Amino acid sequence: MKTPDVGQSGTESSGVPQLQEAPFAARILAFCRTHRLLLLFLAAFAVRVAFILASGPTALPWDRGDDHAYDDIAYRLVSQHEYANTLYTPGYPLFLALNYAVFGRSWPLARLVQAGLGAATCLLVYRLGTKMFSERVGLIAGILLAVYPGHAFFAWRLMPESLYILLLIWCLLLALSLAADPQPFRAFGVGMVVGVTQLVKANLFLFPALLIIWFAVFSRGSVKWRVLCVGTWIAGLALTALIQPIASSMSPGHQAHLLPANGGFSLWVGNNPLSVGYNDSDENNPAVHAFIVSHGFAERLKTANEPEKFEIYRSLALAWIRENPGRFLALMPKKLNNAFGLFPRAAVFQGNSRAQIVYLLSYGIIAPFALGGMIAAIRRWRTTSLLYVAVASCVPTVLLFCGTPRFTLLIFPELLIFASFALLACYDHFVGPRRMPLWGGV
Repeated sequence: MKTPDVGQSGTESSGVPQLQEAPFAARILAFCRTHRLLLLFLAAFAVRVAFILASGPTALPWDRGDDHAYDDIAYRLVSQHEYANTLYTPGYPLFLALNYAVFGRSWPLARLVQAGLGAATCLLVYRLGTKMFSERVGLIAGILLAVYPGHAFFAWRLMPESLYILLLIWCLLLALSLAADPQPFRAFGVGMVVGVTQLVKANLFLFPALLIIWFAVFSRGSVKWRVLCVGTWIAGLALTALIQPIASSMSPGHQAHLLPANGGFSLWVGNNPLSVGYNDSDENNPAVHAFIVSHGFAERLKTANEPEKFEIYRSLALAWIRENPGRFLALMPKKLNNAFGLFPRAAVFQGNSRAQIVYLLSYGIIAPFALGGMIAAIRRWRTTSLLYVAVASCVPTVLLFCGTPRFTLLIFPELLIFASFALLACYDHFVGPRRMPLWGGV
């Protein structure tokens, strides 16, 4: 018979470490292990608050993006009950309007709310990484996202990235749960969440279709049960998609649009006579002006309203692609480099050299490990296939429109999970897991 452990006092020991007598460092480690998620959230929130304070919590919306437009749409909706938006998806303007309705037109509070969203995203990344690989991978990925400058900076911006990334990760977690236990009613709810995600930002326009295909292939249950779930999923997605034309019909132009109107202009700036892989457009340029005139749109552009202009830009972009298929294909590697490369064009950073340096010192370190993790994880593709779905949904956007790190940021949490897998695999191979006492309890 095995004798129980006996302490120096002669009493039986339960085998549980006596934290009161443990060294201070050991107690700190035990506390961190027990409350790691709370600490992760607080650390991520603190980093984002620091970015907000450094950038100016009361500063005007940034004039180098669409911040001013989103702010104006939300404020007019709250103050004048007028939805002046025909260009953007309605999700983020409505989210910002809700903030203004509760707190007033307070940019600092709206930014603090986004800091909370960013910190919550780190917890969701931890959960997703745990499900895909292990708890160690999930924790490392959550920590890396917590301190990643690109994601933290968008807590200050009045842009939809923080909200969209959180919803995107949530969609992946919901899809995983639904695939393990398919239920038609739950599938309807997942479809609605995916639809809301697309209403916040429509850049990853193939994501809903790829996610449904993934579910149909990898979910459990009979074929009939999968078909039923897919049907209710699509019904939930279609229901939320109706918000876009309904909201656009309430705009001053009273023209319902199934898709955001600014997509036409985004297509044009990436595909025109001046295109070199980024937002390249100058209507005063002789080559661009001649192209517009040759297609009979010069006079119409002068008199058209904004939605009509963006429809014209879409037509011009499609015409340029049809007439220049070789140049269009040649632009694709440049677009990919600007979005995923380590040395994108300086114009991508809009003349901000500090942003370029931070990008190279952060993403430049992560990118090789992310690529290595994606390659190494192929051997467990059934488990990690959902991560590849998210990454793959970003590539068509880059190839069709233009390349920018802001598009890469949308799927950066998934890249971080792959990178964390590679980092820990390298550590375990060259050093060994027993040499890392901090993670021993995890």
